[in-house]
Amino acid sequence: MENIKFNKVSCLIIIAFLISTCAGNKSAVTAHFPDAMLPHVKEQYKVQWEKGKILYELNCAKCHTIKEKKRVIIPDFREEQLKGYELRITNAKHEASLPDTLVTEEELGLIMTFLRYKKPNETAKK
Repeated sequence: MENIKFNKVSCLIIIAFLISTCAGNKSAVTAHFPDAMLPHVKEQYKVQWEKGKILYELNCAKCHTIKEKKRVIIPDFREEQLKGYELRITNAKHEASLPDTLVTEEELGLIMTFLRYKKPNETAKK
């Protein structure tokens, strides 16, 4: 039964990736890993990051992504905010709208990897 669920999730991820690629998303979100991270570890995190990006687009972007003059801006979350989202406790809206049946703990972990390691927005650097 878990194998069927995994296959469905894999198919959804692939479909979402193809759709986002074909749509020509104006958002050029890239990964930004610490320099101290070993190359083989970066490769593993890059795979998780890509999956998390797709899951974010499917489950989170509707409420959290800002569209400004044809630009898509994914917010830069602080670590304490991410822990809150991960635990689904600090935000009652998430608890109700993102139950385990919609976003599993594993998928939530992938989304957190994406948000932790996405390159910060230019406005955040100023």
